[in-house]
Parts: sequence; C-alpha cells; structure tokens
Amino acid sequence: MSERRPAPAASSEEDTLPRWGAFSYPNYRLYWVASLVRVFAIQFRIIGTLWLVAVELDRSPAWVGIVMLSAAVPTIVLVVPFGHLADRLDNRRLLICSSFVSSALHFALATAVVTGVVEIWMVLLWSVASGAMNALMAPTQNAILPQLIDMRAIASAVALNSSIWNSMRVIGPAAAGVIIALLGTGQAFFVTAAGYALSAVLTIALRPSPRPVSMRAPEGNPLLEGARYVLGNRLFVAVIGLSFFTSLFGSSYQILLPFYAKDILDVGEVGFGLLEAAAGLGAILGTIAIIRLGASGHRGRIMLVGAMTFGLLVTAFALSELIALSMLLLFAAGFASSVYLNLGMTTLQLEVPDELRGRVMGIWSMTWNLAWVGGAIAGAVAALIGTVATVAFGGLSVAAFAVLLLLLSPDLRSLRGPPAAESAKTATATR
Repeated sequence: MSERRPAPAASSEEDTLPRWGAFSYPNYRLYWVASLVRVFAIQFRIIGTLWLVAVELDRSPAWVGIVMLSAAVPTIVLVVPFGHLADRLDNRRLLICSSFVSSALHFALATAVVTGVVEIWMVLLWSVASGAMNALMAPTQNAILPQLIDMRAIASAVALNSSIWNSMRVIGPAAAGVIIALLGTGQAFFVTAAGYALSAVLTIALRPSPRPVSMRAPEGNPLLEGARYVLGNRLFVAVIGLSFFTSLFGSSYQILLPFYAKDILDVGEVGFGLLEAAAGLGAILGTIAIIRLGASGHRGRIMLVGAMTFGLLVTAFALSELIALSMLLLFAAGFASSVYLNLGMTTLQLEVPDELRGRVMGIWSMTWNLAWVGGAIAGAVAALIGTVATVAFGGLSVAAFAVLLLLLSPDLRSLRGPPAAESAKTATATR
C-alpha cells in the first residue's frame, strides 16, 4: 500500500524559499564546508589507492578491482544497519567519530607507504575498514539535513551537496595527481587523513536542532522496518529503482571510459581527462538547475524525462567515434543524471518519516555503491560482447526502466512540488 504525505497546501509568502536557499542557514554553511573538505579527501583516497595498487605495488588490474570491491562490499552490507544507528543516535557525534576514525585509518596507511612496509594485505584490510566508515557516514550525513535547515530549502541543500561531488570529480583527481607526482603516494594519503580530521573539527561546531520525538510504534525488527516501508510505498520503490538502475547499468560508461579514450576514440590520457571533465561540468550545471526545479510543479515528470534522456544520451555516446561529439553527449548526460537523481534524493527527504530517515537514506546510499558491482559486471560483459555494446545496453536499460515507470507508476508520474505544509514543520529563523 502506498503511503503518501499530505497534498501540497496553498503557498504563502512565508513558504517561499530563502534568498540563498540552504546557504541561508549558518549550520548548513558549516556542514557544507565540512562536506567539501571530506569529499576532497575522498578524491585523494580514490586516486591514491589506484596508483598505490597498480604502480607502487605493481599489481594487475584484477587486484585493483578486488581492492575497490573490498571497500564497496562492507559499505553495501552495513549501510542499512548503520542507518538504523543514525535514526537512534546523535547524527553529529556519529559524523565526528566516523571522520576521526577515517583520518586515523588513512594516517596509518600513509605511514606504511612512506616507510616502505605497505603490502597488499594491509591495503585490503584498510579498504574494508574504510568501507565500513563510509557505510556509517552515508546515511548519517543525509539524515542530519532536516536538523540544519528549514525543509523549504531541502532541494537547494541536496543540490549543493551534489555540487561538491561533481566539482571534486573535476578538481580532486587533478590535485591528487599533482601531489603524487611531486611528493609521492604516501603524502596523498596524509592529505586525505588531514581532510577527514578537519571535517571532524568543523562538524564539532555544528549546532543542529533537536530531532522530533517519534510517536510511531516500531513494527517488528527495526533493521528491516526501513525496507518494509520502502517496499510498501510505490513512490519510494520507483525513486530508489531509478537510482538502482543508474548505478548497476548506467554507470558502466564511467567504468569503461578509459577504454573508450584509448581504443575507440584514440585520444589517450588527455582525451580521457576531457571526457571526465565534460561529464563533471554537465553534472555541476545540473545541480545548479535543480535548485529551481526542486520546487517545480512537475517534479515526477522531470525525473522520468531526465532518466530517459540520460539513458539515450549514454547510448548515443556508445556509438560516437568523434571526441567533440562524445564530450557534448557526456556533458548532456551529466546534466540529465544530476537533475533526476537529485530530485530523487529531494523526494525521499520530503516524504520519509523522520524516525526512518537514516534507514531509508541508507538504502538509497546502498544503490550508489552498487556502481562498483555494476563496473565489475560491465567489465566481464565487455570482454564478451564488446565495450560499445555493453555501454549501449546500460544506457538503454536506464531509459527502458524510466519508460516503464512512466507507464506503471502514477505515484511518481503525478508527483508535484514540495508540500508547503510539510516543509514548514522544521522552520526556524535561527538555524
């Protein structure tokens, strides 16, 4: 049975979005800076790990995949149980603890690299522990948002959070590459450790508002309650389904992009960087657009059209053999995916009950980490049917699922703007 929030109330002057959106709230500004520092550190971790395994330890591409999966698996397994912790405990303290522990883990690995004692088994253990900390951070950093802002600004907050990831996707790898080239791989991990520590210090200064006391009686196993709620709500099934298909199938182009640059477009490392930058810049512009679209009267239709457009653009990219056209297609695909995925996150934040927010956002986060699983599948499939066919199939899968939802999900198709009555429930002028 679908469970929906009340219909939108008539808008009034006090329900209008603050001039600067989520940035109008001091708590959110501090949270955003802490997130920016943390995501910058994460980019160093990703690039540093790839370089460490492939170059410093001279391991095969298979080992690179194993190390990445060793981080993704604990995240996927633990993100919902840790989402339950986010529903029960102080989110601010959870973020502080997970950031400090992550800093210590990266400091230990950096020390092992600099002293020359690092071995592959150490990297695997470190990767598992880091994945567990990611599982704790992911639902917690989403669950704390309603304590930092008025829910009128939630679309702006989601878009601004996404802008961090999209901008760091362009800036982070370049900065990490320079640090590794000039100072070394270990120093890149020291930067990551410092980033996590600074993020924790900034989070200490947060003063979130109290969470509403839940009057809802728990139903059975609390770890499964979030899943039961999602499966019993057709809107949530549709929104999370879009994220699932995007991660498992639509992300195949990102995993296989180096092969496009090398074997199909024949543009080498520079072309690979340009393709990555084009997709990242498109996603950044998409997050800017979402601040306006988040209050649109046709939120559901925009999501569905965005998903269909993304899938078709990825399919067209798979067939392109010109670098300029490929960059244009990835730019547009980045824009489209940013729009519909950020609207999906906004929808969940607006519709989910406060007492289930951590667990539901944990399920959402879990779908994102399936991109690593999708990458492994894409690599195996590409070996059988080719890179072009694999990427085209992934794009068409996302587009086809969006068409299916357009036909079969009236809850999503008819979804309109944020409910003013609901958004007012957390209003405060002093946050």
